[in-house]
Amino acid sequence: MVRIRMQRLGRRHRPFFRINAIDQRTRRNGRVIEPLGWYDPLAKDESKMMELKGERIQYWLSQGAQPSETVEDLLGKNDLLPDKMKAAWEKRRADANARVAAKVSLKKAESAAAAMEELMGSGEANLGEFQGAISAALKATQSAVASADVKAAAKAADEAQSALDNAKKAEEDFQAKKKAEEEAAAAAAKAEAEAKAAEEAASEE
Repeated sequence: MVRIRMQRLGRRHRPFFRINAIDQRTRRNGRVIEPLGWYDPLAKDESKMMELKGERIQYWLSQGAQPSETVEDLLGKNDLLPDKMKAAWEKRRADANARVAAKVSLKKAESAAAAMEELMGSGEANLGEFQGAISAALKATQSAVASADVKAAAKAADEAQSALDNAKKAEEDFQAKKKAEEEAAAAAAKAEAEAKAAEEAASEE
């Protein structure tokens, strides 16, 4: 099978690539069947960034040649892919972009899970229910990222954040109740002590 792939030239930190048709069994810098263009990623002028022999590239593609992933991106952006290959390329790009977007939600869910672990270590309330909800939401977010489902990832991440917020509120309520009970106990002890002192004072009279 013929592959259309890049051959790196240039010096260190200054790459330059030739785009060639080459037998897939040939090593990367082996014999080239036909040169099909070049790509200079560091060119400041976009018009001088690449040169592609469109007709020859389309010929090789019609003969079953398979482009590398990087070359496929270049050909797709320059409208040189056959319709069927272009549709598959566009779907892969859409899925890749969706995964990038979904990973933002994954970071949010992971952050909520980490904050929950910290709260479990320092808090005193029973927060197991919320920890379970966050764990489930994190797994759902990971699954949504794998399937490139942006909406599902965002929903699951929001559920994780909501569970964390509820856990914090539960801990705050627990601490407020504990403080109120301690203050009430202290006030009762003080009142009892004052009453006892008053009784002792009265008996001495």
